[in-house]
Amino acid sequence: MSTALLQELHQEVRRLYIAGSDLAAGDFRLKRLLPQFQQLGERAAVFKRLGEGISSLLEPAGGQEPAPAVQLQELTLLLESVLYTQGATTPDGTPGALRTRSFALETKLPYRKLAAVRQALTTTGGGRHEIVVDAFKEGMFQDLRLLPLAIAALSDPYAEIADFAMTEILPSYGPAIADYLLETFNPAGGRSEVRKLKVIGKAGGDGLLGEIFKAAESGSDDIRVAAIECLGGHEEYTSNLLEWTMDKKKVIREAAFAALAAGGSPQGGERLFEAFNTKKDRALVAAALAEWPSAELGARLSTLFMEELREAPVENGDKKKTEAVWEGIQPFLTALYEERNPQLDEIYSYVIAEYHRFSSLGWMPLMDRAALYKELASSEPALAELQELEKLNSRYVPNYFRAAQQLLTPADLYKEFGGTMMNKLKSKLAKNAGQRAQQLLETIERQIVNVESVVYKAGWELSSEREYYAREMLSAETIAAKWDPHWLDWFIERNSLDLVCAFARPNHDGVRSYLLNKLQEQGKRRSHDAMNHIFMGLERSGMAEAERQELLMNVLENDRSFNPYMFDYYLLNQMLRFPPGYIGRIEAVLPKYRYESHRQLEYLIIHLRSIV
Repeated sequence: MSTALLQELHQEVRRLYIAGSDLAAGDFRLKRLLPQFQQLGERAAVFKRLGEGISSLLEPAGGQEPAPAVQLQELTLLLESVLYTQGATTPDGTPGALRTRSFALETKLPYRKLAAVRQALTTTGGGRHEIVVDAFKEGMFQDLRLLPLAIAALSDPYAEIADFAMTEILPSYGPAIADYLLETFNPAGGRSEVRKLKVIGKAGGDGLLGEIFKAAESGSDDIRVAAIECLGGHEEYTSNLLEWTMDKKKVIREAAFAALAAGGSPQGGERLFEAFNTKKDRALVAAALAEWPSAELGARLSTLFMEELREAPVENGDKKKTEAVWEGIQPFLTALYEERNPQLDEIYSYVIAEYHRFSSLGWMPLMDRAALYKELASSEPALAELQELEKLNSRYVPNYFRAAQQLLTPADLYKEFGGTMMNKLKSKLAKNAGQRAQQLLETIERQIVNVESVVYKAGWELSSEREYYAREMLSAETIAAKWDPHWLDWFIERNSLDLVCAFARPNHDGVRSYLLNKLQEQGKRRSHDAMNHIFMGLERSGMAEAERQELLMNVLENDRSFNPYMFDYYLLNQMLRFPPGYIGRIEAVLPKYRYESHRQLEYLIIHLRSIV
């Protein structure tokens, strides 16, 4: 029986139910179907009856004939009866158990709480990463409704969200997520499939290593690299990793070296040393060992390091040869970055002793590494070596100073660097002494200025929940406990404003005068950091709050060079302590300021009025 013809008639009948049975008379679509039913009616009675029903709709006789609606209903009843007898109600195949997955997830959270996360994972734009991270911390991804979105996040255009889904969200679902992702994993895919594979490797355990191995053999290059990394540390695949270290493709060799270094097997160690020694893949092996250091390999490489240093050129006569030798030396610095052993102690002592030779070759990274190694040694011999190195080149003043901090008392530290060493150099090496002093000031600033983090809410914003981050100098109490008080005079002498502000203390004769002079300098544009530090220094010097408030108000009124985009945390905090009597003066200067600082002053006025 022609089921297709019956279905086509069924569509036309449905159309007439919607359009109205009165429109069936003369319908050209029914006319087109009628000859086919009449032809089939010569062989099957049911088609003949269907053809008669179509004819009665097309050419109603009138009189005692049923209404078009009744005729349409009768035709439909007959047609659907025939179609029903032609349909199949049993599914194909053999019935079996329904497929289930062991996700222990629930749907208890209200949709209102999920809405922001859903929007973050289904749209683009800024601020989404923070929403996703906060939702994960709150455990919201344990709601089953977010599981599909978490998987889709592996393809998010913002890499931080995609990587967070890969490293944190999806592994939190346990082994079940690995089986689920494996069903749709495409070994020929790109970046999103790489992330998917990494989740499978992290969450799936040993049971899925076979599938990962298949991907390592036949996937795309990116997939192969990710799969090989997942196989690191599994002894049964060591032979395959060894084989892949000789692959024609550099990215595959690099991944195999990293996997061997991560595994730490004896065979892997031998292969890594062999590849490093033959120099072809020395840089690749060095990168692997930097991430996965080995004390045993470190000792062997240290011996080789010394041998090649001793064979290095004595002078830079042949620059091409020197560069070629340096290309072989540089990977040692990478591979042995975290290592400390007696051989390296000897090597870097040798490097410092041969300063003129290696510096003439242009190998300053080697000298820098030697200085850093000795700085971290925290020993008297290493300190003596750094002292000699610092005399040869002022760039190593920071290393010498930080090493001395570990061994000397605060008083001896000042005597060595502030009270003695610099003064000795002033007469004969004035220019060089100035360079050393500048190096020392910058080193101390990195330890003192902008080192403590402060988080505060922007009360002047429409959304008072918005947070700002600021950096402050080390507290006065910490400085007093760890630093000699004579440093303050040394900083004043060298006009180091930030450090003078940090080290300012009560009852010091010169510090307040110095800071007031800096505040009253005319025609010099000062950053908001400098202004912030000056008032902090005045507070540390013991100046009364009322006096500081009047000075700050004068700056707001009269200092044309100070017009920040936004007042920093410390200054804003000081202004919030203004007496209400300043309201009129603040209103007068308000038009001078724009942007965030304008809104901050408006907020300040509202705050001061609230405490009247």
